[in-house]
Amino acid sequence: MANEETRLTAPPTKAKRKRRWWVIVIDIVLIVIFALALAVSANVIYLTSVYGEPFYVNGASMYPTLNKNGYKLEDGEYVPLSWADAHNGEGDIVDYGWAKAGEKGNWRESLSRYDIVITYFESDYSDPDNLVLRDSASLKIKRVVGMPGETVTLEYDPSNAAWGKTTITYPDGGMEVLPNLYDESDFPPLSDGYVYEGLDRNRLGTWTLGEDEYFLIGDNRGANHSEDSRSRSVGPVKADYIQGKAYLLTGMRELSVSDEGAYSPEFRFQYMLFPWDYVRLDRWL
Repeated sequence: MANEETRLTAPPTKAKRKRRWWVIVIDIVLIVIFALALAVSANVIYLTSVYGEPFYVNGASMYPTLNKNGYKLEDGEYVPLSWADAHNGEGDIVDYGWAKAGEKGNWRESLSRYDIVITYFESDYSDPDNLVLRDSASLKIKRVVGMPGETVTLEYDPSNAAWGKTTITYPDGGMEVLPNLYDESDFPPLSDGYVYEGLDRNRLGTWTLGEDEYFLIGDNRGANHSEDSRSRSVGPVKADYIQGKAYLLTGMRELSVSDEGAYSPEFRFQYMLFPWDYVRLDRWL
């Protein structure tokens, strides 16, 4: 009988398929998007835990500190916001940041001159003594100029027509002229030739504050640009009306307006600042 020859052979192997370059690119893009989304979410959690309350800015009362780099939607195109844009609307791009409010930290105890605060006015309350808000109440954002017990004197100063001269008289009789943060160069003429009118001379005077009152002014001190403590309808603001202290600007948001007229700041990635670019709002003096 003839010998049978047995041969052992390995199973055939499949040739490796090379991944196409565009598949690799898509994978990388998806990983980057996921990582960014995770980072943004983690950052929001951090900001919420440390500061507590987000805010957005509507209007130019705090220009040029706030909303200087924003945009308004005009005839389907974006144009830069200016000191004359009293109100913002659908599609406008406005500043967005974080404040400490409520029981978050000791912001009330640390409140000092030139801090930026988020507040209600007395007119926002139907029952001011019990802090009952009206349905139409709206938060404002202003700068602290006068502290409890002080006397604030606001005068016109030709050397700085935009901000004037602000003098503080302390309870012990001492006096100090406050430094000006801005001047006329910070309020340039508009494209249509409209020129900044300067400090509102119809709201100058002297105000003495109670032991629980603050004097709040918007940085845009021109006529009709900021309703604040200079106005008879507002006056000094009680401490209980102040809701928070602004600490950070973390970017800008796009405003959307509901059918009921409610504003909502919508996240847009291109207007987000990275943490190392955040703008501190608690360092002025």
